[in-house]
Amino acid sequence: MIEKPDRLANWLHSAFEDEPFENGMDHPADQMIEDALRSARDERILEQFAALCLDIERPSFSASILRCLGRQTEIANATLRAGVVRNALATDDVEIRDAAVHAAEFWGGTEIVDALISHNEPVPWLRNYIREVIDDLGE
Repeated sequence: MIEKPDRLANWLHSAFEDEPFENGMDHPADQMIEDALRSARDERILEQFAALCLDIERPSFSASILRCLGRQTEIANATLRAGVVRNALATDDVEIRDAAVHAAEFWGGTEIVDALISHNEPVPWLRNYIREVIDDLGE
């Protein structure tokens, strides 16, 4: 389905321009991402998504992609998921870091918990949210 990273980014950008992402609501990008993941024969598509999630030039776009990607619980590569979370938490943008925690909450797993524990969050409300997710995932 998707051959070029630019085409993927353009499709997603259009989807989020047409309909902004809202937590708790389905979004057309969810299906686009699911279809792209299903059609991919290797992990390059996951790497493309990971790169789009870290675009600090367009933080709202990146955060939206990360939130939708986080809803894809069938992503089998736990190391890649944890890497996405870890890298997103390392950005200076609070919206991307918040989206990383949302994805972490959906994905779970030991590597994700380790990524959350090792992160030193400066924003109090997000730091509290991270603690809650760590507690929930640790149960």
